[in-house]
Order: sequence, then C-alpha cells, then structure tokens
Amino acid sequence: MILLVALFILALAIGLIWAAHACYWGMTLNLEIKPLEVLNLAITIAIAILLQYFLTNKITDLRNEKDILIDDVTDVLGTLRACRDALSALHGRGKITPADTNQVLQLFRRLSNGITQMEDALRMSQCNKLSNEIAGIWHACDHYKYAATCAPFPVQPTPPSEQDRGFRDLSSKLQSLAFKINKHH
Repeated sequence: MILLVALFILALAIGLIWAAHACYWGMTLNLEIKPLEVLNLAITIAIAILLQYFLTNKITDLRNEKDILIDDVTDVLGTLRACRDALSALHGRGKITPADTNQVLQLFRRLSNGITQMEDALRMSQCNKLSNEIAGIWHACDHYKYAATCAPFPVQPTPPSEQDRGFRDLSSKLQSLAFKINKHH
C-alpha cells in the first residue's frame, strides 16, 4: 500500500515538472538552484528519516514488551484455571487424598511463582507504572488461596461459593491488567 502511494506521488511530481517544463496551465519551470533551499530540503529529509528510525524502534520495543507481559498474564490465568479445575474435581468427594492435596498446593505454588514473575517483568518494562496493580492481584490471590485451603481443606473440600468468588475476583484483576498493559503508551 505504501509503495503504491509513493509511486502515485512520484508520478504526480514528474507530471507537474513536465507540465511546468512544457508551460501548460500557465506554469513555468525556474531552473535556478538556491543553495539555502537545497540545504533546507536536505535537513528536512534528514530529520524525517531520523524521526522514522527512532520512533519505529521505540514503538517496536514497546510492542514486544507488551506481548511478553501479556503472555505472562495469560500464563498466570492458565494456572489459575488449572487451580479452579483441580478444586472443582474435589467437590463431591468425602475425603481428599494426600496426592490431591499435594496437587492443589503445587498449583497454588505455580500461581504464586507466576505472579512473582509477572511482577518482576512488569517492573523492568516500560509499563512499570502499572506495577501498583500487583498489590490488588496479590490480595485477590491470597483471598482465593484462603477460600480454597481454609479449615476443612486437607480433610474435606471447602465450599465452592467462596472459591468461585475468589476465582472471579483474581481472574478479573488479571484480565484488567492485561487490558491496561495493552493500552499503555
């Protein structure tokens, strides 16, 4: 598309120069070259090229950082869903086996490690102003962990209502962070 626009502009410029050379429509071609105008043109072209080079690199770097951060948030959301699925599989059981307990605790460890990794990456990126969102995510994560592993957990599953509320809260905070990362300038 850009090539077509450039070719159109080039053809238009050549047509105007030819029309001025042939004196069509009252146009004339002044063949006198002024050094100051040539210098002005050269400086304008140099500024345009430098701006394009630096802005393109900065925009590309920011987009790459956003993609990495959004991938981290997506990984945490995947681990969160795995926690929910593992806890949902325990409902209806009378007793939880040690293997099931170990699996749930490992998933919550993975969730915490994922949030820590996301927090570190966010603080190192150009989106570091959004790192204050992490405190709310940690609070929602702690609430979800408590709702899932409180009082009867090692023996019996906890009630699903508080777990669902904690899951929705943490999930919405993570999705909100992903959207804010994507909108960050």
